[in-house]
Amino acid sequence: MLDKKNPVVKKGQKPTTVEACLAMILVIIVILGSIKIQLVLETALILGALMAAIFGFYLGYSWDDIEKGIIDGISHGLTPCIILIVVGMVVGAWILGGTIQTLIYYGLKFLTPKVFLPAAFVLCSLTSILIGTSFGTIATMGIVLMGVSQGLGVPAALTAGAIASGAILGDKVSPLSDSTNLTAAMTGTQLFDHVRSMLYVTIPAAVISLGLYFVVGNRYVSGEINMETVNNILQTLSSNFNLSPLTLVPPLLVVLLSIRKVPAVMALMISFLTASFFAILTQGASISSILAVSSGGYVANTGVEIVDKLLTHGGINSMMNTVAIIMAGTAMGGILENCGVLEAILEALLHYIKTPRSLILSTLASAYLMLIACGEMMTSIIIPGRTFAPAYKEMNISTSVLSRTLETAATLGCIALPWGVAAVYLQKVLNVGFEYIPYTFISFVSPIIAIIYAFIGFAMWPYNKKGQ
Repeated sequence: MLDKKNPVVKKGQKPTTVEACLAMILVIIVILGSIKIQLVLETALILGALMAAIFGFYLGYSWDDIEKGIIDGISHGLTPCIILIVVGMVVGAWILGGTIQTLIYYGLKFLTPKVFLPAAFVLCSLTSILIGTSFGTIATMGIVLMGVSQGLGVPAALTAGAIASGAILGDKVSPLSDSTNLTAAMTGTQLFDHVRSMLYVTIPAAVISLGLYFVVGNRYVSGEINMETVNNILQTLSSNFNLSPLTLVPPLLVVLLSIRKVPAVMALMISFLTASFFAILTQGASISSILAVSSGGYVANTGVEIVDKLLTHGGINSMMNTVAIIMAGTAMGGILENCGVLEAILEALLHYIKTPRSLILSTLASAYLMLIACGEMMTSIIIPGRTFAPAYKEMNISTSVLSRTLETAATLGCIALPWGVAAVYLQKVLNVGFEYIPYTFISFVSPIIAIIYAFIGFAMWPYNKKGQ
C-alpha cells in the first residue's frame, strides 16, 4: 500500500519527443478542424481536450491521471474566471453610472479636422480600454468615425487603420478585456503584472503610431468636418445622462490600485462598489437596477441606434463564454501537462533555445504561426502559452514577459491578418477591404519593439512563484 504522504505514482509512460509532437499536432488539427466547420471555440477546445485524453490513454495513463490533469489545469484558471465575472459587473456599473458616457462625450467634443486621425486612434483606444472589447469599439465608435471621415475627406482605409489600431490596443491592455485575462491565465501571470508588462511595449508603440497618424493625417485634411453625426451623439448623451467628473472616479481607482499592486479582484470590486455609489448619486439609479446590470448588463434605450449599441454592454452573463474558453483551454493544457507531452516538447526545444532572446523570438514565431493557421487570437495564445510557460521558468524569466510576447503577436496580429477573425469582422462592419491593413501601425510597430527588447535584454524580469 502506498504511503498517504507520497503522491500517487502514474502508470503511464513518458512520451518520446516524436510522440509528444504528434500529440500536439493532432490536438491542433482537431481544434483547427472544429473551427473551420464553424464550431464555437469552447467546443473546439473541449474536442482538443478529448484528443489529448485519448493520447493519454495510448500512453498508458488511467482515467484518474487524466482527470487529475483536468482538475489541476482548471484550478490554474479559476482566478481569471473570477476576475472576468467581476469585470462583467464593473462594465455594467460603469455604464449605469455614466463613466463611459462622460469620457466619450468629452472625447468627441475635442474632435477637430487637423487631428482627426490621431483623435480617432485615441478615442478608439479609450473606448476599448473602458469596455474591454475591440469588436464593440469597432461596431460603435468605429462606425461613428467612419461617417465623420467622409465629411472630412479622409480616405476610408486610413480611418479604418486608425480605428483598428486603437480598438486592438485597448483590447490588449484593458484589465476588462477577455484576451487580457485569458493570456494571464494561460501563462500563470497575475493580471495587473501582465498589464504592466505590456505597457513597456504598448506605450512606445502607441506614441510612435500616434505620431504616424499625425503625419499621414495632415496630408488628407480638406475643408470642414461634417459634425452632424457627432453632434447627434453629443446631444443624446447629454440629454439622457448626467455627465459629471464624479463618474470618472471608478476607472481612476482601478489605475491607482493597480499601481499599488492591489490584487485584481479586490481592485475591480472596489471600482464596482464606487461606480454603484456614483450611479445612485449622479444618475438616480436604484439598488435593483445595479443588481440587474451586474447580471444581465446595461441595455441602452436612448432611441439613437449607434448610442444604444455603444452602451449596451457588461454583466456577468456576457463573460460566461470566455469563462468557458478558459476552463476548456486549461483543462486541455492540464491533460497535456500531466501526461508529459508539454514536458517532452519543452525538453526538445531547450536543446535549441539556449538564450532568453531565442526563447522570446521562438514564442513570437509560434504565436504568429498559430495565428496564420487558424486566424483566431485565443487559440494562438492558449497553445503557445501552455507550451512555453515552463521554459520561461526554466530560464528564470518572468511569465509576464511571455504573456506580453503572446499578446504582441496574437492579439495585435489578428487585426492585421486578412483572414484573422478580428480583421474579417472589421472589414464587414466598416465596409472596407484589405487596403486598411498597412495603416494598422500598432500591429507592426509593437513586435519590432518586442524584438529590440529581446536583443538588448530590456524589461526582462526574473521569474518568481507569484507569477510576476
